[in-house]
Amino acid sequence: MRKFVILLVLLTVLPLVILGTTTIVFWHHEAPAHRVAAFQKIINLFQKENPDIKVIQQVVPWGDAWTKTLAAIEAGTTPDFQFSLPELTITAYEANAIIPVDDIIQELDSKYQYVQSQLAPYKINGKYWGVPIWTMPMVLIYRPSILEQYLGTKEPPRTWNELLLAAQKITLLSSEKGDTIYGIGLTAGNNLCTQEQVYTIMANLGVKFFDEKGNLTFNSPQTLRAVEFYKDLYMFSPPGSTGWAWGEIEMNFSAGKIAMMPYFGGLQKRFYDLENYDLDAVIQPYPIDGVKGNLIYPNDVHIFKSAVEKGHLEAVKKFLIFIMRPDINAILTAQMEPGSFVPVTKAAQESEHYWDDPIIKAFRHMNEVIIEATNYGTLYGFETGSAVNLAIGSISGANTLAEMIQNVVTNKMGVVDAVKWAEEKMESFMK
Repeated sequence: MRKFVILLVLLTVLPLVILGTTTIVFWHHEAPAHRVAAFQKIINLFQKENPDIKVIQQVVPWGDAWTKTLAAIEAGTTPDFQFSLPELTITAYEANAIIPVDDIIQELDSKYQYVQSQLAPYKINGKYWGVPIWTMPMVLIYRPSILEQYLGTKEPPRTWNELLLAAQKITLLSSEKGDTIYGIGLTAGNNLCTQEQVYTIMANLGVKFFDEKGNLTFNSPQTLRAVEFYKDLYMFSPPGSTGWAWGEIEMNFSAGKIAMMPYFGGLQKRFYDLENYDLDAVIQPYPIDGVKGNLIYPNDVHIFKSAVEKGHLEAVKKFLIFIMRPDINAILTAQMEPGSFVPVTKAAQESEHYWDDPIIKAFRHMNEVIIEATNYGTLYGFETGSAVNLAIGSISGANTLAEMIQNVVTNKMGVVDAVKWAEEKMESFMK
């Protein structure tokens, strides 16, 4: 009888031991179906290698990311970790809701070698609070056929002067022929798209929002010159673009109405699906006394304190180490959004898994340029190598750069007054 009872207990407990799993939950904000599917593909691969860990993805649209994150922190219902951007990670940091991730950064850097520019936005007070997963570099993308038709060459401009002259010539010559093609695509809507394009121009002159002590340094000769150039270049952008964002400028570029524009590489998939290979890129042109520079937007993962409280931290770390493995990271980048989501480690950037993707391979030169741009890129407010002033989250969220440039191109303000206004608005977020 005793043996029977022991056997019964073993049969009852053993399945629980074998089947016992740790369930971790993460939020991301990539709502398109193909991105959700890419996440699930990675989850399935991870669970196959780690049957004791169950991973659940939950989609929170970007428009709800800030409000739902703060609400979850307040209610104590945060997921274990969240895919994020620098501004959202700063928000979670200021809410005292996340943990430092230096140990993960160190392990990944030793294994795969981070591109150092991608780490800067996540270093606060000497510690890292986000793990960079992929990045989004802005380069000058262009239609080679349009350049050849109106400039007599497929070679893109390399300097500011060449860019301005090329944009002017394409716009004027096409107008004479009744084609209505604009040499450059720039936006001036009060939105993030405009902000990103403006900053890419500013990066060519090494504009810094803050010094190493966190003091505001925005209103500088470099900033004034960059805004003046944006205004001049904007003359050869479609007139309706004062209210444009991503959708409108992508549609017009794809339709052949725009020859060149500072942008991300994500249009590759659209062109590939149409079997149209009239698309290439070059490092953002810069003045002869300027520097190679462009906007980069690294995306990260931050880990909530709740993961520690639930005993999930080791499972979360294991998943993050897994998704940074070059073969897996290629799914997050090349397969999820080719040309737009780009690897942040040297190992992943050089991996055959990345370059063997059919879309990456079809636009190989363009993607080589995009990879190169990760080395020159900066993000506004993080130019010194770390987050020296956390007000940048509010400054960015208010679209301060975008509103400034809209005031300039619509002639509501002159360049000097607009830059002064922008700095004063930035100061209001620092009080």
